[in-house]
Amino acid sequence: MKPILLFDIDGTLLHVKREFLREVINQILTEFKFTSNNVKNRSFAGRTDRDIFMELIYDHTGSHDLFDEVTSRYKNLMNESLSPDAVDIIPGAAEFVEFAKSEGYEMGLCTGNFREVAYAKVESAGMGNDFSFGGFGCDHQERKHLPGLASRSYRNLYAEEAPSEAFVVIGDTPNDIQSAKYFNAKSVGVTTGHFGADELRANSPDLLVDSLDEIPENLSQLGFTKASRM
Repeated sequence: MKPILLFDIDGTLLHVKREFLREVINQILTEFKFTSNNVKNRSFAGRTDRDIFMELIYDHTGSHDLFDEVTSRYKNLMNESLSPDAVDIIPGAAEFVEFAKSEGYEMGLCTGNFREVAYAKVESAGMGNDFSFGGFGCDHQERKHLPGLASRSYRNLYAEEAPSEAFVVIGDTPNDIQSAKYFNAKSVGVTTGHFGADELRANSPDLLVDSLDEIPENLSQLGFTKASRM
């Protein structure tokens, strides 16, 4: 069976520019009268949007009552304002996605982003039509459950069950690797985000690369037939 690829987005396929994110965050802070202390010195890498917003709102108000209102505003801002100019595609990412399409691999998203935000990001990167299913941060607060939810999405779309070993979770954080292990999927760690090779290697990915375009020649390490170099 061909591998079924599940992609993280931020740090794996693309980076949303800091200036753009700062504008969106500042608008949220202003509209809901949060303080900048609510977002300073926090690590968001590898976490779900649901988890991040629930924490921020609870720390500010002591309850989660604002969750729907704040997250709805965030989704709207991202959909209305995100453009190709606000996104940097990570070198090697678009090339690997094109290669995977040419090989007939099914591709989905496995990301902590809310579904609407996830598709706004890949659309801005010119990949909006490349991912037909996925597991998203709106579906569960804990990252480890997202590959299983992506598998369910795959089953619903194609009306067929695929074994967990057929899925390959590709991401730039330890949480991506651990979520793959939780689902018994294969994992690829890529050093294009905030975590270095040593930090990712400590989580024992099935494959560790510095760029996504290194994956084809190393498919045998994942238990699949080795592909030709792109």
